[in-house]
Amino acid sequence: MPETPDDLWRVLGRAARIWAQPGELEVGDDWWVAFSGQRCVDYNLACCHSADAEVLTGRCLEPALGLKKPAIIMLAGPGLATAQSLVAQGWVSVGALPLMVVGRPDISGRSTTGAGPLAVDELPAARRVLADTYGIDDASAAVAIPDRAVREGDQSVWGVRADGDLVSCVTTVRQDGLVVIWSMATRSDCQGRGYGRRLLEAVFDHQFEEGATGSLLHSSVAAERL
Repeated sequence: MPETPDDLWRVLGRAARIWAQPGELEVGDDWWVAFSGQRCVDYNLACCHSADAEVLTGRCLEPALGLKKPAIIMLAGPGLATAQSLVAQGWVSVGALPLMVVGRPDISGRSTTGAGPLAVDELPAARRVLADTYGIDDASAAVAIPDRAVREGDQSVWGVRADGDLVSCVTTVRQDGLVVIWSMATRSDCQGRGYGRRLLEAVFDHQFEEGATGSLLHSSVAAERL
């Protein structure tokens, strides 16, 4: 398992290949960019974990501006020292996104009924769940949950069904021994019922049996409890 915070940020960057467009993913020692090219800000990301303002400017800020689409620049670790450079350019803080790493949870006795990997013909339903949850357009949802995610052995899309309908979904990438979680969503009228927890437990149960050593995701403060 990657050991240092820099290692983990690089893993997250490399795992963005599930949704980054060809030629729009680049991972350096202390920075990375991953752009979908869509107008959805959540899928145009740059990350700087270097204290060098030139790294932030040349490797993250300039490519993000050149994209001419909404984007997020994440500052991590030593990269927080470069925040003033973004403030001077008129960028604003949208809050903290915890980077979380978990080992194999004990899910004995818990139900994962209705949860499992999705086939390619089920992806349109997953995209509708994602679009409903985050208010994104169809093109962005198709980028976030691409068909190739169920065709490549190190990627997958999982879902939970209730009364025959897909209510929660998530995409995963195996990267450097970790299961990286992307695009987790639960339909707005089904939130708070434990579907997200059931989904993650099913994913973890399978992925750890397949040899994963941990799981990595960035999330919102509100989702830390989950």
